[in-house]
Amino acid sequence: IRTMQEFVETLKAALRVSTPLVAVRTPDPAGTVETVRGVLNGKGDDIPVLHWDVMRGLAGLNEAGKTEARRVLDGGDPAMASVRPSDALTLAEKLGQDAILFFANGQRFFNDAVVAQGIWNLRDPFKATGRMLVLLAAPGATLPQELGQDVLVLDEPLPSATHLEGIVRDTFHAANLAEPDPPVIARAVDALIGLAAFPAEQALAISLVKRQLDTEDLWERKRQIIEQTPGLAVWRGGETFEDIGGVENVKSFLRAVLR
Repeated sequence: IRTMQEFVETLKAALRVSTPLVAVRTPDPAGTVETVRGVLNGKGDDIPVLHWDVMRGLAGLNEAGKTEARRVLDGGDPAMASVRPSDALTLAEKLGQDAILFFANGQRFFNDAVVAQGIWNLRDPFKATGRMLVLLAAPGATLPQELGQDVLVLDEPLPSATHLEGIVRDTFHAANLAEPDPPVIARAVDALIGLAAFPAEQALAISLVKRQLDTEDLWERKRQIIEQTPGLAVWRGGETFEDIGGVENVKSFLRAVLR
Protein backbone atom coordinates (compact mmCIF):
# COMPACT_ATOMS: atom_id res chain seq x y z
CA ILE A 1 0.00 0.00 0.00
CA ARG A 2 1.54 3.28 -1.13
CA THR A 3 -1.31 5.78 -0.97
CA MET A 4 -4.21 6.53 1.32
CA GLN A 5 -6.59 5.72 -1.53
CA GLU A 6 -5.13 2.21 -1.82
CA PHE A 7 -5.44 1.82 1.95
CA VAL A 8 -9.10 2.87 1.86
CA GLU A 9 -9.85 0.52 -1.05
CA THR A 10 -8.27 -2.38 0.84
CA LEU A 11 -10.38 -1.58 3.90
CA LYS A 12 -13.51 -1.52 1.77
CA ALA A 13 -12.60 -4.91 0.30
CA ALA A 14 -11.97 -6.35 3.78
CA LEU A 15 -15.38 -5.14 4.97
CA ARG A 16 -17.10 -6.40 1.83
CA VAL A 17 -15.83 -9.96 2.24
CA SER A 18 -16.30 -10.03 6.05
CA THR A 19 -12.63 -10.24 7.02
CA PRO A 20 -12.87 -11.01 10.75
CA LEU A 21 -9.40 -10.05 12.05
CA VAL A 22 -7.45 -7.01 10.81
CA ALA A 23 -4.32 -5.44 12.27
CA VAL A 24 -3.59 -1.86 11.17
CA ARG A 25 -0.09 -0.60 11.85
CA THR A 26 -0.53 3.13 12.10
CA PRO A 27 1.23 6.22 13.49
CA ASP A 28 -2.17 7.82 14.18
CA PRO A 29 -4.71 5.37 15.69
CA ALA A 30 -7.40 8.03 16.12
CA GLY A 31 -7.09 8.93 12.45
CA THR A 32 -7.35 5.25 11.53
CA VAL A 33 -10.59 4.90 13.48
CA GLU A 34 -12.08 7.83 11.57
CA THR A 35 -10.85 6.42 8.25
CA VAL A 36 -12.50 3.05 8.90
CA ARG A 37 -15.73 4.71 9.99
CA GLY A 38 -15.65 6.75 6.81
CA VAL A 39 -15.72 3.68 4.55
CA LEU A 40 -18.91 2.16 5.96
CA ASN A 41 -20.80 3.11 2.79
CA GLY A 42 -23.40 5.30 4.46
CA LYS A 43 -24.15 2.68 7.12
CA GLY A 44 -22.11 4.37 9.83
CA ASP A 45 -25.17 5.00 12.00
CA ASP A 46 -26.54 1.46 11.69
CA ILE A 47 -23.35 -0.58 12.19
CA PRO A 48 -22.27 -0.84 15.86
CA VAL A 49 -18.78 0.63 16.18
CA LEU A 50 -16.99 0.13 19.49
CA HIS A 51 -13.56 0.86 20.93
CA TRP A 52 -11.57 -0.79 23.70
CA ASP A 53 -8.54 0.47 25.60
CA VAL A 54 -6.88 -0.62 28.81
CA MET A 55 -8.03 2.47 30.75
CA ARG A 56 -11.67 2.90 29.77
CA GLY A 57 -12.64 -0.60 28.71
CA LEU A 58 -15.35 -1.20 26.14
CA ALA A 59 -17.22 1.85 24.80
CA GLY A 60 -19.45 2.64 21.84
CA LEU A 61 -18.34 5.20 19.27
CA ASN A 62 -21.78 5.73 17.73
CA GLU A 63 -25.32 5.29 19.02
CA ALA A 64 -25.55 1.73 17.73
CA GLY A 65 -22.21 0.97 19.36
CA LYS A 66 -23.25 2.51 22.69
CA THR A 67 -26.43 0.42 22.67
CA GLU A 68 -24.40 -2.71 21.92
CA ALA A 69 -21.88 -1.91 24.68
CA ARG A 70 -24.65 -1.52 27.25
CA ARG A 71 -26.16 -4.83 26.14
CA VAL A 72 -23.00 -6.94 26.38
CA LEU A 73 -21.87 -5.24 29.60
CA ASP A 74 -25.33 -5.92 31.10
CA GLY A 75 -25.22 -2.83 33.29
CA GLY A 76 -21.62 -3.31 34.40
CA ASP A 77 -19.06 -0.52 34.65
CA PRO A 78 -16.90 -0.71 31.49
CA ALA A 79 -13.74 0.17 33.41
CA MET A 80 -14.38 -2.73 35.79
CA ALA A 81 -15.99 -5.36 33.55
CA SER A 82 -13.86 -4.98 30.43
CA VAL A 83 -10.59 -3.27 31.30
CA ARG A 84 -8.59 -6.49 30.95
CA PRO A 85 -8.00 -7.36 27.29
CA SER A 86 -8.98 -10.98 27.84
CA ASP A 87 -12.31 -9.89 29.37
CA ALA A 88 -12.94 -7.51 26.46
CA LEU A 89 -12.32 -10.30 23.94
CA THR A 90 -14.72 -12.57 25.81
CA LEU A 91 -17.39 -9.87 25.66
CA ALA A 92 -16.63 -9.32 21.98
CA GLU A 93 -18.02 -12.78 21.23
CA LYS A 94 -21.45 -11.44 22.31
CA LEU A 95 -21.45 -8.49 19.90
CA GLY A 96 -24.21 -8.39 17.31
CA GLN A 97 -23.97 -8.85 13.56
CA ASP A 98 -21.71 -6.52 11.54
CA ALA A 99 -20.21 -4.93 14.68
CA ILE A 100 -16.72 -3.42 14.42
CA LEU A 101 -14.47 -3.40 17.49
CA PHE A 102 -11.25 -1.35 17.62
CA PHE A 103 -8.64 -2.78 19.99
CA ALA A 104 -6.16 -0.08 21.06
CA ASN A 105 -2.38 -0.66 21.37
CA GLY A 106 -2.65 -4.25 20.25
CA GLN A 107 1.13 -4.68 20.10
CA ARG A 108 1.20 -4.43 23.90
CA PHE A 109 -0.90 -7.59 24.26
CA PHE A 110 -0.21 -9.78 21.19
CA ASN A 111 2.33 -11.95 22.96
CA ASP A 112 0.12 -12.72 25.94
CA ALA A 113 -1.02 -16.33 25.46
CA VAL A 114 -4.53 -15.65 26.76
CA VAL A 115 -5.01 -12.58 24.55
CA ALA A 116 -3.65 -14.35 21.47
CA GLN A 117 -6.08 -17.21 22.06
CA GLY A 118 -8.94 -14.77 22.63
CA ILE A 119 -8.21 -13.05 19.32
CA TRP A 120 -8.02 -16.36 17.47
CA ASN A 121 -11.29 -17.52 19.05
CA LEU A 122 -13.07 -14.61 17.35
CA ARG A 123 -12.01 -15.61 13.85
CA ASP A 124 -14.76 -18.06 12.88
CA PRO A 125 -17.73 -16.51 14.73
CA PHE A 126 -16.84 -13.04 13.44
CA LYS A 127 -16.43 -14.36 9.89
CA ALA A 128 -19.88 -15.97 10.00
CA THR A 129 -21.66 -12.81 11.15
CA GLY A 130 -19.82 -10.03 9.32
CA ARG A 131 -18.13 -8.71 12.46
CA MET A 132 -14.59 -7.32 12.49
CA LEU A 133 -11.89 -6.91 15.14
CA VAL A 134 -9.48 -4.10 14.20
CA LEU A 135 -6.22 -4.38 16.13
CA LEU A 136 -4.60 -0.93 16.22
CA ALA A 137 -0.82 -1.31 16.46
CA ALA A 138 2.31 0.81 16.22
CA PRO A 139 4.29 0.90 12.95
CA GLY A 140 6.60 -2.09 12.69
CA ALA A 141 4.65 -4.23 15.17
CA THR A 142 4.70 -7.96 14.44
CA LEU A 143 2.13 -10.61 15.23
CA PRO A 144 2.99 -13.83 17.08
CA GLN A 145 3.19 -17.01 15.04
CA GLU A 146 -0.16 -18.15 16.41
CA LEU A 147 -1.91 -15.26 14.66
CA GLY A 148 0.29 -14.65 11.64
CA GLN A 149 -1.85 -16.68 9.24
CA ASP A 150 -5.24 -15.51 10.51
CA VAL A 151 -4.92 -11.72 10.73
CA LEU A 152 -4.88 -9.38 7.73
CA VAL A 153 -2.06 -6.88 8.36
CA LEU A 154 -2.31 -3.41 6.81
CA ASP A 155 0.13 -0.50 7.02
CA GLU A 156 -1.55 2.89 6.94
CA PRO A 157 0.53 5.22 4.74
CA LEU A 158 1.73 8.61 5.89
CA PRO A 159 -0.10 11.66 4.50
CA SER A 160 0.65 12.54 0.88
CA ALA A 161 1.78 16.00 -0.24
CA THR A 162 -1.79 16.76 -1.29
CA HIS A 163 -3.12 15.78 2.14
CA LEU A 164 -0.47 17.90 3.83
CA GLU A 165 -1.39 20.88 1.64
CA GLY A 166 -4.92 20.58 3.00
CA ILE A 167 -3.59 20.46 6.58
CA VAL A 168 -1.53 23.62 5.95
CA ARG A 169 -4.53 25.51 4.58
CA ASP A 170 -6.83 24.31 7.36
CA THR A 171 -4.31 25.30 10.03
CA PHE A 172 -3.92 28.80 8.59
CA HIS A 173 -7.71 29.18 8.46
CA ALA A 174 -8.08 27.93 12.04
CA ALA A 175 -5.59 30.60 13.14
CA ASN A 176 -7.64 33.26 11.29
CA LEU A 177 -4.81 33.87 8.85
CA ALA A 178 -5.09 34.62 5.16
CA GLU A 179 -4.71 31.81 2.61
CA PRO A 180 -0.95 31.09 2.41
CA ASP A 181 0.85 31.76 -0.87
CA PRO A 182 1.91 28.70 -2.94
CA PRO A 183 5.64 29.11 -2.02
CA VAL A 184 4.71 29.12 1.70
CA ILE A 185 2.60 25.98 1.26
CA ALA A 186 5.44 24.30 -0.66
CA ARG A 187 7.98 25.06 2.10
CA ALA A 188 5.61 23.84 4.80
CA VAL A 189 4.81 20.60 2.95
CA ASP A 190 8.53 20.01 2.34
CA ALA A 191 9.15 20.28 6.09
CA LEU A 192 6.16 18.08 7.03
CA ILE A 193 6.66 15.18 4.61
CA GLY A 194 7.22 12.00 6.61
CA LEU A 195 5.06 12.95 9.59
CA ALA A 196 1.64 11.58 10.47
CA ALA A 197 -1.32 13.94 10.19
CA PHE A 198 -1.69 14.78 13.90
CA PRO A 199 1.98 15.63 14.67
CA ALA A 200 2.19 17.49 11.35
CA GLU A 201 -0.77 19.65 12.31
CA GLN A 202 0.63 20.28 15.81
CA ALA A 203 4.13 21.15 14.57
CA LEU A 204 2.67 23.51 11.99
CA ALA A 205 0.40 25.28 14.47
CA ILE A 206 3.26 25.85 16.92
CA SER A 207 5.48 27.20 14.12
CA LEU A 208 3.04 29.98 13.23
CA VAL A 209 4.94 32.81 14.91
CA LYS A 210 3.66 36.40 14.74
CA ARG A 211 1.05 35.33 12.16
CA GLN A 212 3.74 33.96 9.83
CA LEU A 213 5.22 30.51 9.27
CA ASP A 214 8.68 30.02 10.81
CA THR A 215 10.02 27.34 8.44
CA GLU A 216 13.21 26.71 10.37
CA ASP A 217 11.24 26.21 13.59
CA LEU A 218 8.99 23.78 11.72
CA TRP A 219 12.02 21.79 10.55
CA GLU A 220 13.37 21.70 14.09
CA ARG A 221 10.10 20.33 15.43
CA LYS A 222 10.13 17.68 12.71
CA ARG A 223 13.67 16.69 13.76
CA GLN A 224 12.52 16.36 17.36
CA ILE A 225 9.63 14.09 16.34
CA ILE A 226 11.93 11.93 14.18
CA GLU A 227 14.38 11.52 17.05
CA GLN A 228 11.68 10.03 19.27
CA THR A 229 12.14 6.84 17.22
CA PRO A 230 14.96 4.70 18.69
CA GLY A 231 17.96 4.57 16.36
CA LEU A 232 16.97 7.62 14.30
CA ALA A 233 18.64 11.02 14.48
CA VAL A 234 18.96 14.04 12.21
CA TRP A 235 22.50 15.22 11.51
CA ARG A 236 22.77 18.94 12.21
CA GLY A 237 26.32 19.45 10.93
CA GLY A 238 27.23 21.90 8.19
CA GLU A 239 28.74 19.41 5.77
CA THR A 240 27.31 19.18 2.27
CA PHE A 241 27.06 16.33 -0.20
CA GLU A 242 30.23 17.56 -1.92
CA ASP A 243 32.21 17.33 1.33
CA ILE A 244 31.74 13.55 1.53
CA GLY A 245 34.88 11.73 0.38
CA GLY A 246 35.83 8.14 -0.39
CA VAL A 247 32.42 7.11 -1.74
CA GLU A 248 32.49 8.37 -5.31
CA ASN A 249 30.59 5.36 -6.68
CA VAL A 250 27.78 5.92 -4.21
CA LYS A 251 27.67 9.65 -4.95
CA SER A 252 27.59 8.99 -8.68
CA PHE A 253 24.71 6.53 -8.24
CA LEU A 254 22.72 8.97 -6.07
CA ARG A 255 23.23 11.78 -8.57
CA ALA A 256 21.84 9.53 -11.28
CA VAL A 257 18.83 8.70 -9.12
CA LEU A 258 18.17 12.39 -8.48
CA ARG A 259 18.41 13.19 -12.17
